[in-house]
Amino acid sequence: MPKEEKKEEINLSAIRERLASGDGPGHWRSLSELAETKEFVEFLHHEFPRETNWVNSLSRREFLKLLAAPLALAGLSACLPQPQELIVPYVEPPEELMPDQPLFFATAMELDGYGRGLLVENRMGRPVKVEGNPLHPLSLGATDAFSQASMLTLYDPQRAQVVTQGGQIRTWEDFLAAITGSLDLLRGNGGAGLRILTGTVTSPTFAAQLRAVLDEFPQARWHQYDPLTRDNVRSGSRLAFGQPVEVQYRIDAADVIVSLDADFLFREPGSLRYIREFASRRQVSEDQLTMNRLYVLESSLTQTGAAADHRLRMQAGQIEAFSRSLAASLGLPIEVRSSPPIPEGWLEALVEDLEGRRGSSLILAGEQQPPGVHALAHGDLGSRLRHQRRGDLAQSRAGASLAHVTA
Repeated sequence: MPKEEKKEEINLSAIRERLASGDGPGHWRSLSELAETKEFVEFLHHEFPRETNWVNSLSRREFLKLLAAPLALAGLSACLPQPQELIVPYVEPPEELMPDQPLFFATAMELDGYGRGLLVENRMGRPVKVEGNPLHPLSLGATDAFSQASMLTLYDPQRAQVVTQGGQIRTWEDFLAAITGSLDLLRGNGGAGLRILTGTVTSPTFAAQLRAVLDEFPQARWHQYDPLTRDNVRSGSRLAFGQPVEVQYRIDAADVIVSLDADFLFREPGSLRYIREFASRRQVSEDQLTMNRLYVLESSLTQTGAAADHRLRMQAGQIEAFSRSLAASLGLPIEVRSSPPIPEGWLEALVEDLEGRRGSSLILAGEQQPPGVHALAHGDLGSRLRHQRRGDLAQSRAGASLAHVTA
């Protein structure tokens, strides 16, 4: 066995001194890149040979020889004997493989644990286009950049093509045999030591399958992790309702919308539906003479902020103080500790607009805001929810939340 070379240790003290003496921000993808270790430099030269100076040592004639070599080899491949293949036409071609007719498949794409309905256009067995499914309640026929870009993952050359183990190609039968043998060893102790790691799961079918595994292995544990979580949303709803719930907003029924750092037209799980509902209230017609009004408080410009009628820039850490002032102005028994700097009359105008449209106003909190902001955005929905059926329309005393609430 060849002896493995010992990796170069990273000197953190030298890195700190280098950062302290630096001027302006810098960006690195790893500590190895920052420290410029020997392994990283060798990787850089292999991955990006143009970063080395070997081209400068070539003459013009040698460079043209190397440039022409791939063309010569490509032509040589056509001279090699090709395997014989039989091309037999269909006697009765399948309806779904007509060259001039696309075939559409209804499917769902998971993003942040929530599915969105899609229609995938398929031509001759190859998916080529993604659109929203008009029959799906979450997308209503719309789509976004994430859904459109998902098509690229199907043709990603780095996508796994086979089952591997230790770098060796295996079959699904090998995988099932290995996992079955491991599970058989855990049956005697109820699955102690078995851990299942997933992202956010909202699929009832997948959740039921995981619960069936946990029923069979009661000592096993199921862990959920996401790089970007909605923990603040769940904690805020627990403060307001006594249990973690998902609030489904009725954007189309709101005359006044207040966004507390919530990019609901882009980042929320129901953003595709919210965009449709928001846009439906922005069109004036004989049957609809007024439009909704959108107030946005945010620390950086978002898609929701770009569509706002009134937008106020505010530090993310100051939004909680503003929400407490707003809740107190709407009549909730909230202690106001401090008030962030806002233009004169801005809060008063907002409160007057909300008070004038009780029962048709909506306040949303961004998922990055602390749980207290979410609890304040829900208002006294929690107390009213105890007297209504789950899923009924709920609104707060100040008319500051209009939503369907589901556990």
